[in-house]
Amino acid sequence: MSLEVVHSRVILVRHGHYERIGDEGDTVWGLTPLGRRQAVRTGRRLAQILDAAQGRFEGLFSSPWPRALQTAEIAAHELHIDRIKVKPYLHEVLPIVDANRVAEFGVHPGLPFTSPEDRALTVKQVEKVRDRFFRTPKQTNFAVIFTHGNLIRYLVAHTLRLPYEAWSRFDCSHCGITELRIYQEDFEALINYNDTGHLPPSLITTA
Repeated sequence: MSLEVVHSRVILVRHGHYERIGDEGDTVWGLTPLGRRQAVRTGRRLAQILDAAQGRFEGLFSSPWPRALQTAEIAAHELHIDRIKVKPYLHEVLPIVDANRVAEFGVHPGLPFTSPEDRALTVKQVEKVRDRFFRTPKQTNFAVIFTHGNLIRYLVAHTLRLPYEAWSRFDCSHCGITELRIYQEDFEALINYNDTGHLPPSLITTA
């Protein structure tokens, strides 16, 4: 007989494919028809995951930005869940590119270097997410978070004890599913990263 180990499951879902229309910006840009198709399939996959999950369900959480919230709403319909908890600190964060660490991590094509002030703001937001969802669990629980690629990659980097600058080495597909697990005694583990097995090749997109 196996002994259950108390843990928290943080299931991170990147939003679906979206269209950048002019200079309207992140608070306006929403899903394309392709992104909506991705979100439907993601919701069906999450239904399977949640059906097999153990512990207390904390709920569906989402970034307030349209492309993430629309993905959450479509998935929630497939899950037969009415409530989505929108949290402002789940929106996208800046890509960190440190001029002093170019030799170590390289520079992602086309990205400017990050100022110390912008880096501090990004780290502060990541820490806020961690303060809410990565606390030492007292009982087994799980939550699903619809958010953005950079934030997901920073959370993964932190769990793996990597510098945030390592984010650019991780690809992150639209509607990819990532799972991080938090145990007692401050132990964390990456269980699954950027899973797109629920999407056919024709629906897998990135960037």
